[in-house]
Amino acid sequence: MSQKGRAGPDHARKQAELRIFETGAPTHELSQKVVAVGPGYRLFLAVPKAPAPEQGWPVLYMLDGNAAFDFLTPEHLALVPGLMIVGIGYDIDRQFARELRTQDFTAPDGPGDGLRPDHVHEGRVAGGAAIFHDRLTGPLRAAAEAGLPANPARRTLWGHSFGGLFTLYALLARPAGFARYAAISPSIWWDEALIRRVAQDAAAASLPLLVALGDREKRSGSDGPPPDGPAPATMQFVADLADHPGHQAQVHVLKGHIHIQTLAGSFPLVLPFAATD
Repeated sequence: MSQKGRAGPDHARKQAELRIFETGAPTHELSQKVVAVGPGYRLFLAVPKAPAPEQGWPVLYMLDGNAAFDFLTPEHLALVPGLMIVGIGYDIDRQFARELRTQDFTAPDGPGDGLRPDHVHEGRVAGGAAIFHDRLTGPLRAAAEAGLPANPARRTLWGHSFGGLFTLYALLARPAGFARYAAISPSIWWDEALIRRVAQDAAAASLPLLVALGDREKRSGSDGPPPDGPAPATMQFVADLADHPGHQAQVHVLKGHIHIQTLAGSFPLVLPFAATD
């Protein structure tokens, strides 16, 4: 269904206050940097103050970094004093760059296919996930880890909503990019047939996957009350992954959570997931 004429949810236009950069954190050094690649990305870094282990710190990469670090608190960081966290955001002042993330986080329609019009949101471009994955694991990762003792064998990718959809794409289509994956409220609905084709073509893997979603989520712009239960399409997709060798997920249903609440609601699950061996 086209989103023409819909303004989108309020959180899609919210300014990122990034208070954690004002308060600081006892366990981590906080910084930001801009990388002039593609549309321009802003990196948000939380680097442990404690000495790194011999093989380096584990690293959690968080998509929609402007929003992720807007919700991140010193108390969250205190849970994982030895985890380096990198937010991959856009060089804007809002929590979300709606058009850019649609382009970056949605899969191409087939091998060798490029960008195309978004069939859901009129006026947006889709299909740039392969391009963005190259940026993420190339110049953005290099800029984030420059001069820091990061452990290349312990990188985790986290994404929420369209970012969660990209996380599934990365796991299924390019699993060597990260060691662990966390897909939060992934937007399976955007093109369920496409992500199922990606899964069907996926090679066997045995990488840890965490999926979390709320039981009160509904699609932006849809009418009616929130549902009473997790999204059936997502639950079925995750269940069907078990039919593919090595692709099995731990699934968490976040009680009482609407869509935007699952972003920060996932932190107590994902931070230890990324930090532990």
